Amino acid sequence: MVRRTDFWSRVFTFVATPTRDDGEIIDNDRLSETIDYQIDNKVDGICLFGSTGGNGSFGANEMKAATTAAVKHVNGRVPVVAGTGARTTAECIALSRHAQDVGCDGIMVLPVSYWPLTPDEVFAHYERVAAAVTIPICVYNNPWTTGVDMKPDFLARLAELDNISCVKESTGDLSRITAIRLLTKDTVTLIAGWESTSLQAFMAGATGWAPVCTNFVPRDAMAFFDSAVHRRDAEKALGLWDKLFPLCDFICAKSHIRVAHTGLDIVGRPVGPPRRPLRMLASEDRARLQAVLKQAGAPSG
Repeated sequence: MVRRTDFWSRVFTFVATPTRDDGEIIDNDRLSETIDYQIDNKVDGICLFGSTGGNGSFGANEMKAATTAAVKHVNGRVPVVAGTGARTTAECIALSRHAQDVGCDGIMVLPVSYWPLTPDEVFAHYERVAAAVTIPICVYNNPWTTGVDMKPDFLARLAELDNISCVKESTGDLSRITAIRLLTKDTVTLIAGWESTSLQAFMAGATGWAPVCTNFVPRDAMAFFDSAVHRRDAEKALGLWDKLFPLCDFICAKSHIRVAHTGLDIVGRPVGPPRRPLRMLASEDRARLQAVLKQAGAPSG
């Protein structure tokens, strides 16, 4: 099977999932508005139900309905990726097949389980998901939320499976970008997953990005990505990164989903709160975020 590594070498905004009724109902109309803002500001693609989108907070039927509505609204204007991580392999396969059936261009898969998983169990999970769909799969390594840390040699084994053409590396260990590249002989795309080390990840060979900062300053973020990845202009990228870094660092320090929902409220594009038990940032952190957004040049609400 031809590996479509070029598909992932772009910017996919991790969008928040808008809600109403204190987070209890997904607001599809506002999701459409959120997506349109990204497209209008020239972001390459959209990722639904990533960590920022509340993966794990919504039921399968809710995720399917919102994914269907979002893909229909996008109508081919940009690629759409769906996070399909779920606590069981069967549910992950069902979400992944649904994403493919309704027109998603790729899926991003976390290994999610209440019980600690063995390497063999994780491998079999991805093996079954890869066999169930034909669209590109990104393996999302985020031990901060899953408790499962997939090391470079294990990820290289996964990369041999059909359809697995990307790794989103979110440990923050920059040595892993190079290690994965060398172990896979550059046959997979690496997405810079720990936002505050994005510049360093790009310099090490990551060529994809799935950030949160594009929710607030999409044009500056796209200019940074273009300079760092496409043009390999380190000096220009460094100048843009110095402006983005305080925001990206705050996102990592205070959690992506809380910052996304709170920040969008601050800039005047509210999407409601995340679903309980998650809440938006408390007043002190909200004030700090407001100052960080102003420093980054985000439009005020």
